[in-house]
Amino acid sequence: MAQETRVFVVTAQEAASLQERLQQQLPPDAEWRTVPHARFSVKALGVLATCYHSGKLVVQGRGLGAFETRFLDALGALAAGGSSSTATSPTQDPRIGSDESGKGDYFGPLVVAAVHADPEQIRWLQAANVADSKTVSDSRAQTVAAQIERTLNHRVVSLMPEQYNKRHGEVGNLNVLLAALHAEVLAPLIQAHGPDQVVMIDKFAAPELVQTALADLGVHPTRLLCETKAERYPVVAAASLLARSAFLRGLAECADLCGTDLHKGAGAPVDRAGRRVLEIGGRELLAKAAKLHFRNTSKISR
Repeated sequence: MAQETRVFVVTAQEAASLQERLQQQLPPDAEWRTVPHARFSVKALGVLATCYHSGKLVVQGRGLGAFETRFLDALGALAAGGSSSTATSPTQDPRIGSDESGKGDYFGPLVVAAVHADPEQIRWLQAANVADSKTVSDSRAQTVAAQIERTLNHRVVSLMPEQYNKRHGEVGNLNVLLAALHAEVLAPLIQAHGPDQVVMIDKFAAPELVQTALADLGVHPTRLLCETKAERYPVVAAASLLARSAFLRGLAECADLCGTDLHKGAGAPVDRAGRRVLEIGGRELLAKAAKLHFRNTSKISR
């Protein structure tokens, strides 16, 4: 019999409850281990179970089925996918996801998007091979984003540079601003579909930042999770495509306003374009096309 691996998403309360049950009910020879970033890790009954502070519970071994029935069914733990000989059902994926675009781009807006999908819509996203926007061409991102906009409940907020510069100057911290924008797009979807929906965010900072921003809006999701490379989840991949498409539209608007080609990123071609913008309209025009706190501003102003 092949060894199986399953990955579950659990809340802090569920993790604490599971740890207590394991400590009480596992046999005396259970091997408790210390694992970096883990709440607990234990090897017993033919499985190794490791629960991370992120909310991810990884269970692997030949006795996985019996362990899951005995300890996890009562928790209602939610399978989140991973390497496994047992396929993860689309109904077990996060239903709401958010991602941003333009964070590392000197020109153009900062965009954050969120998407909700029910199980049937998640299957549609999977069948369409929806992927992280960074792995597809601009034209493909815009084409698929248009289909997502027609099909799924979503929210997008796009801060054009002039507004971005104002709000960044007010908060003085990009992660705080991002948390507010994620909350702004997530809140209406959580309110519309219920606080028990699993919400997944492509990680940019501690999830507490977003939780606080949502609480300020009166929204308290039961399960709010942040993971790096969260675009592996269909709803986050869909959000990344919406955000990328909106960023590209905003960048084109900035280029039209400046009367010159602008570039993505923050490298040498961007500096050359920035100098052209300064020559055309000075710092006033630059402030309408670029994120002024980037180091590019000081480089092109010399």
